[in-house]
Amino acid sequence: MSGTRYRTGTAAVLGMAVLAATACTTGGTGAGGAGTADGTVRLAVSGDATTFDPARGNASTDYEFARLAYDTLLSFDTDGELVPGLAKSWENTPTEATFTLRDGVTCSNGEKLTATMVADTLRHIADPETGSSARYLVFGPHEPTITADDEAGKVTIELDGPWSDLPVGLAGSTASITCSDDPEKLNSGGAPGTGPYTLTESKRGATYTFTRRDDYDWAPEHGGGISGKRPEKLVYQVISNESTVANQLETGALDYATFTGTEAQRFTDGDYTSLSRPTVHMFLVFNQREGRPGADPEVREAAAQAVDRAAFDEATTGGAGTLLTSVMSDRIRCVLDDESLLTGQDKQAAAEGLDGVDVKLVGTNAVAGGNGNEYVRAALEEAGASVDLRNIDNASWATDVLGNQGDWDMTVMAALNSSGVLTPTMSLLSGAEPPQGRNFAGVHNDKLDQGFADALSTTDAGEKCAAWERAQRAMLKRHDVVPLSTVDVSFVMAPGISAAAFPAGVDTSTLRIEG
Repeated sequence: MSGTRYRTGTAAVLGMAVLAATACTTGGTGAGGAGTADGTVRLAVSGDATTFDPARGNASTDYEFARLAYDTLLSFDTDGELVPGLAKSWENTPTEATFTLRDGVTCSNGEKLTATMVADTLRHIADPETGSSARYLVFGPHEPTITADDEAGKVTIELDGPWSDLPVGLAGSTASITCSDDPEKLNSGGAPGTGPYTLTESKRGATYTFTRRDDYDWAPEHGGGISGKRPEKLVYQVISNESTVANQLETGALDYATFTGTEAQRFTDGDYTSLSRPTVHMFLVFNQREGRPGADPEVREAAAQAVDRAAFDEATTGGAGTLLTSVMSDRIRCVLDDESLLTGQDKQAAAEGLDGVDVKLVGTNAVAGGNGNEYVRAALEEAGASVDLRNIDNASWATDVLGNQGDWDMTVMAALNSSGVLTPTMSLLSGAEPPQGRNFAGVHNDKLDQGFADALSTTDAGEKCAAWERAQRAMLKRHDVVPLSTVDVSFVMAPGISAAAFPAGVDTSTLRIEG
């Protein structure tokens, strides 16, 4: 099928190999320093957690912390393929799935994990009142019937309609399995978990500390050849400025950090190990609700004519990113890469559609300090729009924009997708609006919705990609989004630290101390 990429994840290992001049390693392990002497690894996050309930997670910090405190029924290996997690085996059709649990799994309070606990977590995710972003990813628009057999250790999910990506959805951090249905404990981080760490200290705006569970021995078989000891503690500092993060990594105050800007270039000598991945996918999205400028298709088209992908990439990454033709890069299965479907920059036409239009542009400053948002503001203003830009922290952006609790007209979406499929990202543009669904922009495009539904109604790879192509063509024709570029996230480790590396980057739950 012309124009559609058929891709699976590619394997990568981030270990102790000495960093080459490219600031990127893509395989192998080797020797490094002694790691941290006290068994603690110190990390940085760009913003606070919005919640510790994995089902309610909306921001990158939420997702990362969920991976530490909780495990999922299924997981991904370093090739991007599904592997057993808390479930040792599973069977599925587009409308039904059965999971058989591992033996010997306990919660962090010492209680045995049961099929009933797993079913309770899944019902919590499915409950519309939870407002879980995972609900749509796991169950789609369908109502699930969830049953548990504690004696057999089995959990069965039946759907009233087809959703073939259910197993993929259950590998996401927002589908993590908890051992409590107490909403207060879940939200505060006090609920017992199933993962390798427990949250032992939380100081908002400052630090978060996770302590290793010594009884944890059911980690998924991720592959990647990692070795060493799991850290006794992971201590996260909240630091929004990447220059500050880089300074602390250089001085030894941090052992692990991620970078979206040029600060990663400071770690191109032999003392550090690094991996780069096109992790963040950037595209302009419009609030299409009644009364908003983005409800007018002419305004959306004019905005597409005002911005230039290459100029945006230069502002964001210094030209190091990949220009997008859809909402994801070609590392994701079934991505459409037909540049003829894109609207090219036309400043004169843009001025005709944007002159005098008031725009409230809200974006996250977690990516390169929000430089991309500044570029979009300038491009829209050059076309005659009056732009009020709010560059805010990631947690606030997730609440105001993704949760649609704030006042916004346009946003530069910074999409993370570790699943290897289009479903998580395309679900941001289809289906129910928050809190029942993920369609944060209020997009209602019949052809997009139909392609989406068709893709999730089959397990045949060819049929699925054909359906995704129809959905993407409809999305681009209506200018529901304006594809921009990727931001390569650099994952940098101090000597003595290693981890498994996945197609989307590093999972900090796999961090190890060598020596």
